[in-house]
Amino acid sequence: MPVTLTGTADELKGFGALKILAVGTQSSTEISKKTGSAAEVSPLANGLALTLADGSTSFGGSSSAIMKIVASLAPASGLLGGSDLESAQVDSWVAYGTTNFEVPVSALKVAAAAASASAGKVNEGMVKSIKDDMAYSLSVLNCHVTPDDANYMVGKSVTIADIALACALREAVAEKLWDPSASEEKTVSLSKWYTSILSSDFFVAAIASLASEGSAAVAVAAATVAVADADSSAGVTLSGIAPPVRNNLYKRNRIRIKEVLKSKILIGQSITVAGWTRTLRKAGGKLLFIEINDGSCGTSLQCICEATATEGFEDAKKSGGTGSSFQFTGVLSESTSDGQAVELKVTTSKLLGAVYGGDAKFETVGGMLYPMSKKGHTLEHMRENAHLRPRAGLHAAAMRVRHAMAYATHRFFHDHGFLYIHTPIITCADCEGAGEQFGVTTMLGADHTKPGVELAVHKEPEPVEEKKLSKKELKRMAKRAAKGKQEESVKPEEVHVPGSVDYSSDFFAKRGNLTVSGQLNVETHACALSDVYTFGPTFRAENSHTARHLSEFWMIEPEIAFADLEDDINLAEDYLKYCVQYALEMCAEDLEFFENNPYGEEGLRDRLRNVLDSPFQRLTYTEAIKILEEAHANGANFEVKPEWGIDLPSEHERYLCEKVYKKPVVLTNYPKEIKAFYMKLDDDGKTVSAADILVPKIGEIIGGSQREHRKDVLIERCIEMGIDPKQVWWYIDLRKYGTVPHAGFGLGFERLILFVTGLDNIRDVIPFPRWAGNAEF
Repeated sequence: MPVTLTGTADELKGFGALKILAVGTQSSTEISKKTGSAAEVSPLANGLALTLADGSTSFGGSSSAIMKIVASLAPASGLLGGSDLESAQVDSWVAYGTTNFEVPVSALKVAAAAASASAGKVNEGMVKSIKDDMAYSLSVLNCHVTPDDANYMVGKSVTIADIALACALREAVAEKLWDPSASEEKTVSLSKWYTSILSSDFFVAAIASLASEGSAAVAVAAATVAVADADSSAGVTLSGIAPPVRNNLYKRNRIRIKEVLKSKILIGQSITVAGWTRTLRKAGGKLLFIEINDGSCGTSLQCICEATATEGFEDAKKSGGTGSSFQFTGVLSESTSDGQAVELKVTTSKLLGAVYGGDAKFETVGGMLYPMSKKGHTLEHMRENAHLRPRAGLHAAAMRVRHAMAYATHRFFHDHGFLYIHTPIITCADCEGAGEQFGVTTMLGADHTKPGVELAVHKEPEPVEEKKLSKKELKRMAKRAAKGKQEESVKPEEVHVPGSVDYSSDFFAKRGNLTVSGQLNVETHACALSDVYTFGPTFRAENSHTARHLSEFWMIEPEIAFADLEDDINLAEDYLKYCVQYALEMCAEDLEFFENNPYGEEGLRDRLRNVLDSPFQRLTYTEAIKILEEAHANGANFEVKPEWGIDLPSEHERYLCEKVYKKPVVLTNYPKEIKAFYMKLDDDGKTVSAADILVPKIGEIIGGSQREHRKDVLIERCIEMGIDPKQVWWYIDLRKYGTVPHAGFGLGFERLILFVTGLDNIRDVIPFPRWAGNAEF
């Protein structure tokens, strides 16, 4: 059930209603508008009144007061601020907007209406005074949002301060008291902030709902951004704005710890939380201090159990400590201890699962042999206990960032109008021509312990006795020859090598493999649906044990039709920057954790901000080789000597982006011999239209190219690279039927997580890593 906003038709289309609706769209709170008397709903109403979903609880007051109430209904949104200090700052800026913008604009409107009724003019002195005061107020706001990282009025995300001020300034713009499009130095930063807020998805939806007769949810679903007319800072929503997620049936029987720690409104209330014990400390047998964590954030919640006040106290004492699971109900209160804002005074403790690590048989409650005890553990130890390592702070943070990057990926491509295509995991094609693939077969049987399994093999062909043809048969063959030869089949012919495995009786009647890439498959859809991407697992049977390689990993591979290499590079740079920006804004707590963790990276966030600050450096492979050769001649210590034609190792890639340019680098136009057959051959016949993006710490993170869309050239490239064109006949077919220039790139998802978290080993950013000799769990 939605909450209901009641007011006159004019009030429901005014800026006060816009403030409330914007809070609703940002917090996914459905608000239904109702024309009527607000005073009948609440005696405190000042033009508008709010009724909660229960139908009986109503609130009146100013639009700012109602806006705060709506925000408090969704504490996880962070609209009221993430701490006591931020909440105070939010309140201060909301009051500032009311005093310095809303009141003067309202006064000017009243004066204009009075002057119009009496056929007079508005007092010019009053107008000048309002404009002068507002100019000063605008300069104050401009100074506040001038720093590069000041994207919002308070903290690192949108709050009601941003919404209230943006709505007030929108009214000032309508009254021609300020022009955000004017290139005035005094308000240049404010104009950028103002445009960013007004063009955000939630604000666009709120404006649409202002004019809509239905609920805000209906307006959200209908609202889209006019991209052709939008400012470049407006954001892209080519697939429309999604409806808000509502709790119609599903509701947690607890409050997540992340919301508990953020929401002051819960203080003094009885709440229920649940989680796993990080630490359990006993105080004299009468008190228990239990820190629990539910994975929603890195910070734990301290819960205090008292022998005389907590039901289930004795069970809690005998839980086994770290690793045990609880459900606690109690009253949230402000904490007097350092390092924590709130604590839970438990009235009911329910032990859900004790830790049985008290003896070697794991039959006694205790934490002595619990693999993830509260002491510090090595990364190798955590990998050996991968089923339990999500309870470690490091891995939990990595998984939250991994989720955020996956969501950012889908959001980026969805809002750019791309379609998500699921490409096959089992295939008979080798995209890279590497041959290092895992085979898929049922010929070994379901019982892996069965002895004496024999595989069918191709036998030596039986000698065929030459049959003498009759005159009639010879005549028939002559007629067929006279009509011309039939077109040669483009599909591969089966070649039976004596002694090789005969897969004709296998599940797919031929050898199947786990895919090394979804690119070739997704290209088929790009040549019909224009802009597509695939995001899924890929597999390579490389016997590698480096910190940068896995046997099973995830790839993001977009393909864009009617595009060349420059379009591809621009898309890749925008995508990578969006992921970095999303991480900085949405994973701030976890990035701070990694920055201060011994396994993380000091200065992590500064390195990530550097990615956003300037365009990526672009140069050709040939230019890069000259730089590397000069560096080598001047004493740079490279294990591999740089020379034209080599596939650049990681040391060369990192030297370019860490030492030479100190930012991400895009290398283009590689020698054709070291790149795949499908990359477009350049006019010089020596290089291909390929591009790799290199980033500090990682080296290559994205590899892409314009695809070869010319059939004859593609066939020649296949032959050059030792690939039988018949093996990729269907891929070549795309060039026969309406071929178009197209391009794409691939990004190893785990390398993106390494780049964002600052961790060193790729095995620590995937739930269950697979490498040569390891497929446990």
